[in-house]
Amino acid sequence: MKSNLATCAIALALACASLSAHALGKNEKGCLAGGAIGGIGGHFIGSGNHALLGAAAGCAVGTVVAKNKSEKQARARASERSKQARYVPREPRRDNRPLTERNTPVS
Repeated sequence: MKSNLATCAIALALACASLSAHALGKNEKGCLAGGAIGGIGGHFIGSGNHALLGAAAGCAVGTVVAKNKSEKQARARASERSKQARYVPREPRRDNRPLTERNTPVS
């Protein structure tokens, strides 16, 4: 029981460390987090013999999820930029009527 608790604690620490690693890219963070979670799942589900397979599968899934998330964020930023580029402030409309026909008070 103590070894399972220690394994979970170490895996949780690795997963948290991978999310806070600033020097790594998003895909690498996804691979580390997915690999840690997949390794834990493979260890417990596969009776301890499938930890490496679970880690490899978790790394692959984590990379794909991180890539999809970064692409979605890039599309949102591009959409926001295109909205800002389309906005063109217009000049106020000029009133070409003679001064006597306008509804502005004369002082």
